[in-house]
Amino acid sequence: MKSISEFFENIRTRQARTARLCTVVQGAVEEHAHIPVQLEAISFSGRTAVIRGLDQTAKSVVFVKKTAILAEIGAKLGDRSVVDIRLAA
Repeated sequence: MKSISEFFENIRTRQARTARLCTVVQGAVEEHAHIPVQLEAISFSGRTAVIRGLDQTAKSVVFVKKTAILAEIGAKLGDRSVVDIRLAA
């Protein structure tokens, strides 16, 4: 049986990984699409990054540059943690 400290360590590690993923996604979107995205607007559904709160023009720009954004995310993380970007309302 695991102790409570191991349980909380797993939660803390998962939260740190999610925060790092959000920061990398935010940086890649801002670098390639030149659109500021708040960290709170980024969430994950499996290996898909979900970005909320963008207007239609910004969504179009991100969609057009999606391949370059995903390539940079993969290069920075060194794995396939994020395989798609979904733009939600």
